[in-house]
Amino acid sequence: MEETDAYSHRDWVRAVNLSGVLGWLFVSAPITWGTSGGSLLNFLGLMVWAAAIGLPIAFGASWVISAPILKRIMRKKITWIGAAVWGGLVTFLIALVSIAIGRLYGLMGSASFQLGGGDKIREVDGILTAYGWLMLGQRTAVFVAVGVMIALLVRAVIGPGRSI
Repeated sequence: MEETDAYSHRDWVRAVNLSGVLGWLFVSAPITWGTSGGSLLNFLGLMVWAAAIGLPIAFGASWVISAPILKRIMRKKITWIGAAVWGGLVTFLIALVSIAIGRLYGLMGSASFQLGGGDKIREVDGILTAYGWLMLGQRTAVFVAVGVMIALLVRAVIGPGRSI
């Protein structure tokens, strides 16, 4: 980053790394707590494995996806609203790519299978049902909301930037 930018190179690296760690934490902690059976000892033990597997993925995604975007937007001061908008936009784009890959995989693998049961059938032959689209939309909205929270936390850590 140039000297005339609102944030230093160090701020940019810190923002990218922090977004990776927070992204990993916001995804892995609820999943790990749900599989731990409510035991704190089990939770902590599973978090070690979640860190070993998830942190490299989170850092990789953060550096591949978030870093170029952050490099561009950190040339100017980032407002709180700007952080929320960009955090939501980045996570929405990640979710959109994930949905596209998931639907493509579902269509390619439509070999007469059903996901879910009873009134809660989410997918039949690789095609989402109305309930499946509802669940996908709900998960996507939560994912984008978490992205906004992460962006606001990163903005709180890196500060308002210096005047240029």
